[in-house]
Amino acid sequence: MENYLNLMIIGATRYDIDGNRGGSLWAYSPAEADDDNRVGNEVMKIACDWKHIDQLRNHAERLPAMFTVKAQMKAGQGGKITFKALELKPQEPIKKSA
Repeated sequence: MENYLNLMIIGATRYDIDGNRGGSLWAYSPAEADDDNRVGNEVMKIACDWKHIDQLRNHAERLPAMFTVKAQMKAGQGGKITFKALELKPQEPIKKSA
Protein backbone atom coordinates (compact mmCIF):
# COMPACT_ATOMS: atom_id res chain seq x y z
CA MET A 1 0.00 0.00 0.00
CA GLU A 2 1.37 3.40 -0.98
CA ASN A 3 0.81 6.56 1.04
CA TYR A 4 1.72 10.20 0.59
CA LEU A 5 3.22 11.74 3.72
CA ASN A 6 3.86 15.45 4.31
CA LEU A 7 7.00 15.45 6.42
CA MET A 8 9.63 17.87 7.61
CA ILE A 9 12.87 16.12 6.58
CA ILE A 10 15.61 17.03 9.03
CA GLY A 11 18.40 14.81 7.77
CA ALA A 12 19.43 11.53 6.19
CA THR A 13 22.08 8.85 6.40
CA ARG A 14 23.18 6.11 4.01
CA TYR A 15 25.11 2.88 4.25
CA ASP A 16 26.98 0.43 2.04
CA ILE A 17 27.50 -2.93 3.73
CA ASP A 18 29.08 -5.52 1.46
CA GLY A 19 27.39 -4.00 -1.59
CA ASN A 20 23.99 -3.75 0.11
CA ARG A 21 23.23 -0.04 -0.22
CA GLY A 22 20.43 1.90 1.37
CA GLY A 23 19.60 4.83 3.57
CA SER A 24 17.35 6.36 6.17
CA LEU A 25 15.46 9.62 6.26
CA TRP A 26 14.93 11.37 9.56
CA ALA A 27 11.72 13.39 9.70
CA TYR A 28 9.20 14.81 12.07
CA SER A 29 5.55 15.67 11.96
CA PRO A 30 3.31 17.37 14.51
CA ALA A 31 1.62 15.08 17.01
CA GLU A 32 -2.08 14.55 16.44
CA ALA A 33 -3.96 17.35 18.17
CA ASP A 34 -6.59 14.97 19.58
CA ASP A 35 -4.05 12.55 21.12
CA ASP A 36 -3.79 13.37 24.82
CA ASN A 37 -0.76 11.09 25.18
CA ARG A 38 1.52 13.01 22.81
CA VAL A 39 2.82 16.57 22.76
CA GLY A 40 5.00 18.36 20.24
CA ASN A 41 6.50 16.51 17.29
CA GLU A 42 6.88 12.85 16.46
CA VAL A 43 10.28 11.89 15.05
CA MET A 44 10.46 8.96 12.65
CA LYS A 45 13.03 7.06 10.65
CA ILE A 46 12.01 6.00 7.14
CA ALA A 47 14.01 3.59 5.00
CA CYS A 48 15.02 4.81 1.55
CA ASP A 49 17.22 3.95 -1.41
CA TRP A 50 20.79 5.19 -1.80
CA LYS A 51 19.71 7.55 -4.62
CA HIS A 52 17.41 9.49 -2.29
CA ILE A 53 20.36 10.64 -0.18
CA ASP A 54 22.01 12.09 -3.28
CA GLN A 55 18.71 13.77 -4.17
CA LEU A 56 18.55 15.38 -0.70
CA ARG A 57 22.11 16.65 -1.11
CA ASN A 58 20.69 19.08 -3.70
CA HIS A 59 18.48 20.55 -0.94
CA ALA A 60 20.99 20.41 1.92
CA GLU A 61 21.09 24.18 2.44
CA ARG A 62 17.29 24.20 2.89
CA LEU A 63 17.04 21.36 5.42
CA PRO A 64 15.00 21.02 7.45
CA ALA A 65 12.34 21.37 4.76
CA MET A 66 8.90 20.03 3.92
CA PHE A 67 8.71 17.16 1.44
CA THR A 68 5.92 15.06 0.07
CA VAL A 69 7.13 11.49 0.50
CA LYS A 70 5.52 8.70 -1.48
CA ALA A 71 6.02 5.72 0.82
CA GLN A 72 5.16 2.06 0.95
CA MET A 73 3.99 0.47 4.19
CA LYS A 74 5.85 -2.68 5.18
CA ALA A 75 5.83 -5.05 8.13
CA GLY A 76 8.82 -4.44 10.38
CA GLN A 77 10.25 -6.14 13.45
CA GLY A 78 7.74 -7.24 16.02
CA GLY A 79 4.87 -6.74 13.58
CA LYS A 80 5.22 -2.95 13.64
CA ILE A 81 4.41 -0.99 10.51
CA THR A 82 7.37 0.74 8.85
CA PHE A 83 7.65 2.92 5.77
CA LYS A 84 10.02 2.84 2.81
CA ALA A 85 10.31 6.03 0.76
CA LEU A 86 9.72 5.53 -2.95
CA GLU A 87 9.79 9.19 -4.07
CA LEU A 88 10.69 12.53 -2.50
CA LYS A 89 9.27 15.80 -3.75
CA PRO A 90 10.23 19.11 -2.11
CA GLN A 91 7.29 21.32 -1.27
CA GLU A 92 7.37 24.97 -2.20
CA PRO A 93 8.12 27.24 0.77
CA ILE A 94 5.13 29.27 1.91
CA LYS A 95 5.67 32.98 1.28
CA LYS A 96 4.59 35.26 4.08
CA SER A 97 2.34 38.11 3.10
CA ALA A 98 3.51 41.64 3.89
